[in-house]
Amino acid sequence: MQKTERVMATIQYRSLSKKMIQRHTQDWFVLIRLLYEPIYMKIAEESYTQFSLIRCRETIEQLGTHEDFSIIVGNGTNESTFYLFEGELLEKHIIQRKIFEEKRELFLNYVETQAHQKGLFASIRSYDEYLYHNTEKIEQRLLFETQEEVDELPKRKNFRGEVIVDCNQFSGYDVNYRGFWLTSCWRLYFHTSYHQIIPLPLFADIQQVERVQQIDELVIIELYKDPFRWDESANANYQRLFRDQIGIDQLAWDNGVGIFREPFVEYAFNGNMIQTVQYQNDRLQPIEKKKASHFVTRTYDIVRRHYQEKRVKGELNARAYFPWVDEQGMKMMNYLVLNPEYAIDEGFSAYMYYIRNYLEINVCDENYPEFKAILTIYIPDDYLKKIPFKKLKETMTDIRFSRLRQRKGKSFFDLKKGKNHLRVVFMNYSTFEQLETRGLGG
Repeated sequence: MQKTERVMATIQYRSLSKKMIQRHTQDWFVLIRLLYEPIYMKIAEESYTQFSLIRCRETIEQLGTHEDFSIIVGNGTNESTFYLFEGELLEKHIIQRKIFEEKRELFLNYVETQAHQKGLFASIRSYDEYLYHNTEKIEQRLLFETQEEVDELPKRKNFRGEVIVDCNQFSGYDVNYRGFWLTSCWRLYFHTSYHQIIPLPLFADIQQVERVQQIDELVIIELYKDPFRWDESANANYQRLFRDQIGIDQLAWDNGVGIFREPFVEYAFNGNMIQTVQYQNDRLQPIEKKKASHFVTRTYDIVRRHYQEKRVKGELNARAYFPWVDEQGMKMMNYLVLNPEYAIDEGFSAYMYYIRNYLEINVCDENYPEFKAILTIYIPDDYLKKIPFKKLKETMTDIRFSRLRQRKGKSFFDLKKGKNHLRVVFMNYSTFEQLETRGLGG
């Protein structure tokens, strides 16, 4: 990979008043002048023009709270951006390594202070690391990678049907979940408002990171010492492990079919309640679900801010995979929502992964042999007509398939491997909205 040797900082602010927006914009501009000398500027939809101090000041004074606005200033190798959308503020700085090292304390202090005062989320990372983990378009990746390197990367389709790199598979991929930004990189700043999706003790218990610190309502996490050594194997592992421990990919992915990795933590949301189950080994280290021998269950009431924690040693039971149980119908169930139109192979790899994931389980549960284990997969209506049943059967030769049966709005087949069993049901995605009122069917 051809590197730029730059640092990127991003700060996402909470809803702000007009006065606070103007103040933060002024702080943003002061930092820029301390870091480098701007040459050009771009305001909103205007063209790039020569930098003007007077024009910048006039623009800042006219900022409101509910207008869409952006301003970019830079000098080629350094660039800073300020976005305002309906009172939501996002600022970004990309600076040379030399400037970062010379003004390190100033830069770090600025990000921490701004994040502490009114920030929701902030991050500092190598710009090269950001590019590597977040550049989807192949033509853009070819600016810093060879064709051979790009050919080795996982691919998917976008909504236009174009083939792009599947960045969901990368540890530093940025995703947005319910308005909260989630990623894994060198230094991260989380406001305690994140308790609306992640119980804060989960941050406090993060393992194998350089530093975890809480200052009032700000949680600061540093994954490793040097942001420019992000691609060294140890640091890359820390970055992946942090993403897995927080469960970012369990909360959000946008490639249609998931990330094909065992979870280290799982989430359940019910009204104002959040429940997480974290998986650990005998040394109480984070580990994949199927290898776990210790389980940490955290329950958090968002409104009352009431937190409970339970740690147990044991083995997984069938409910860990099939949480919905119909005692009368002798069924235990779970479901997935997939969109194979984003997959290069129309979902074939996803079907194989999830079939094995829910069939090849080792559980000690007296109900499992007697109950019917059902996995319902909701897919777009068009894909219900082209389930690759024959190809699945021919490829997964260690599994015994029953014949494919089709009824109105769904198709299903039964699987057996040793003592394990699973019914896989494919249903129209259009029926998914009825899930909560009608319940899961088999």
